[in-house]
Amino acid sequence: MISYEGILNKIISYVKRNRYGSDKVTVSLYGLTITLERKIDLSVPHEVTVVIPRAEYRRKIKDGSEETEVILNSITVVHAPRHPTEDPGTATVKY
Repeated sequence: MISYEGILNKIISYVKRNRYGSDKVTVSLYGLTITLERKIDLSVPHEVTVVIPRAEYRRKIKDGSEETEVILNSITVVHAPRHPTEDPGTATVKY
């Protein structure tokens, strides 16, 4: 018979011993590669943000000649821990 309580206790024990998490984000656009790889303490919430507001690839062929244009604008990759607000009372939103 399977002991679900035993399995749950093993999982909890593993998580307590291994308090680190890891992840990897790779963005590849037209020959540009940005990689963010991290190993973090799980007790502190973190977030990753990737913003690509504009990415264009243009290829023009005219009279047998070819012109290529790549536009990558303001690519942002951010890893940040979440911080509590200075005054928790001001974080309330009223509708």
